[in-house]
Amino acid sequence: MKAVFHHSDADKHSQVLGNVENLLDDDTLDLESVALVANGGGLGLLTQDSDHRNAVEALQERGVDFKQCGNTLEGTDVTPDDLLDGVDLVSSGVGELTRLQSDGYAYIVP
Repeated sequence: MKAVFHHSDADKHSQVLGNVENLLDDDTLDLESVALVANGGGLGLLTQDSDHRNAVEALQERGVDFKQCGNTLEGTDVTPDDLLDGVDLVSSGVGELTRLQSDGYAYIVP
């Protein structure tokens, strides 16, 4: 199984991280790949100064791929260098979500 979480709500950083962790901890599933695509309000989760930095890094160590929408950076003071190490910058969040779903990822929105 493959799953992608779509994260766009700044008020749900903790919730989405908890959902990802719960998915990884579910021993009844055979997970091949888990990703999280952030856009809009999800941007704050994946920056160097994120309050959730340790949780994101722990999930990265467990194999979760984090992807940030490049379009979201436009019009902000955030640059690619401000993102946490290991976060992939993608051209558009919705495009990446579409690609992943086309590749068989289950789409999850907390």
